[in-house]
Amino acid sequence: MVTNQDDDGSEPLRIRAHHILCMQGFQGLGYSKEFTRNMTMITEKIQRNPSFFIKIIIEADSICEHCPNLSDGVCNLEMDSLRHISSMDSLVLKNLNVESGSVISSAQLKTLAGSLTPKKVEKICGDCSWREDCLYFQEKCLI
Repeated sequence: MVTNQDDDGSEPLRIRAHHILCMQGFQGLGYSKEFTRNMTMITEKIQRNPSFFIKIIIEADSICEHCPNLSDGVCNLEMDSLRHISSMDSLVLKNLNVESGSVISSAQLKTLAGSLTPKKVEKICGDCSWREDCLYFQEKCLI
């Protein structure tokens, strides 16, 4: 098993596939103070340590843990728009050529996210309600 050295050998951090892209453009906005604080902590930890490992998943993750839309481990937004969120996850996996359950380093995560073309980012993130506040989307698609 791959472990994270700065976390005293803990397991890889579980990150939902589409959150890989969200973290690239995160600028301190979120659903609540708790969510934003947690997202900030996770994003900074991953960005600071290029050898930090994450496990890519397609369900509620470490970022979702403090989201007010999470109920009994399921995203209420996903219940309302299952196709949209699941579609984003599937498109990220497909376009990054990784499988759910894959473990990658934060350096690999950054390289993979950077490799997406504007057309692919538009297809994945074009309907996201956060796209106007997402620096990643703006950089990739509003050039």
